[in-house]
Amino acid sequence: MDSIKAIVKIDSKGRVTIPQHIREPLGIGLGTYFEVVADLEKKQLVMKPLFKGRAEGLIVEVKVRLEELKDLEAVINSCIGSGYDIISLNCLHGGTYECVLNVYAIDYVQVNKLRELLGRYVISINP
Repeated sequence: MDSIKAIVKIDSKGRVTIPQHIREPLGIGLGTYFEVVADLEKKQLVMKPLFKGRAEGLIVEVKVRLEELKDLEAVINSCIGSGYDIISLNCLHGGTYECVLNVYAIDYVQVNKLRELLGRYVISINP
């Protein structure tokens, strides 16, 4: 495994600067989103770029209500089939399924298309 190491310091606002010699080979640019995973037992953080080099666009929180599990499959297939990237998905079940999807959209036009695509399932969409 090739790796590059650096020692960095957290600033007064809790931010860490990723050095340029690490950002460039990974294609990390301005606006890149990360998943941050904290391993509490090991006291470690792991940061994973969600998509390399996508400096523009929106992460849209889509809340949906689904009657059956097959509806979730339909929502996922509709999103993927229409070219949307699903970043994360969380569901709660209590009679119906209430799910939150974080979806990557290029712009507000694409957000509106997503709203139309998932119409009957959508509770709310927050870009």
